[in-house]
Amino acid sequence: MAPAPKYSPDEQEKLILNAAIAVIEQTNLLDFSMSAIAKLAGLSMGSVYKFVQCKEDVLIALATNMYQQRHLTYQQVLSLPLNTPQRIIAMSLLSYSKVQMYSFDDQLESIVNTTAMMKRCSTRWVQHMVNCGEVCESTFKSFIKQAADSGELITVNHDIDEIGISTWSMMIGYFQVVRIHENWQMNQIPHDSQHNSALAPEHIHIRNMQRLLNTFDWREKLTSKSIVDTCKSLEQAGLR
Repeated sequence: MAPAPKYSPDEQEKLILNAAIAVIEQTNLLDFSMSAIAKLAGLSMGSVYKFVQCKEDVLIALATNMYQQRHLTYQQVLSLPLNTPQRIIAMSLLSYSKVQMYSFDDQLESIVNTTAMMKRCSTRWVQHMVNCGEVCESTFKSFIKQAADSGELITVNHDIDEIGISTWSMMIGYFQVVRIHENWQMNQIPHDSQHNSALAPEHIHIRNMQRLLNTFDWREKLTSKSIVDTCKSLEQAGLR
């Protein structure tokens, strides 16, 4: 009998998470089983439980990867050759498909950010997800501070926190807006048709984000033209 294949910890993690994605897509986020994941991954239950101790750990691990991917996309947006207000609003103008990792992103995000989930999963995995969130928050705060240091944003210190909290909150809400937007489109067009998941420059969410950003003292305010230019820049970067 041939010996069982050996995998590194990183390879096992990839096998387990890829299997989890497939199993969840075949069932759902509540009814999947650890045994099904182990079988599809080609690993023993003991190997799976060394990596994740329960179903909640699986969901947190998937969510952490989702947030990490989202962070990479945001970094791409923040490096575009635009002024700071344009780059901030660009994160609401990019196509949702560019930050979507799984077919069940929205349901996963709703489930993992609950008290019940946090209580049931391993401390290790909660900390992984929290750390990922802190990296995203730190990146965005540093980005705003650079604008203040360069004179692009004429501000007092507390404005940096206000911009970060208010715009980040609106961007989190953006994903919910896009899901509603997509549902409307899916009811109006054939299911096999291609459609763009990006919000239009004149969308109410974009107008509200523009209004919010322009309450701060930027060297260059957001205009309708600069928002359209932002969309073009995203298109050129393959993000819209």
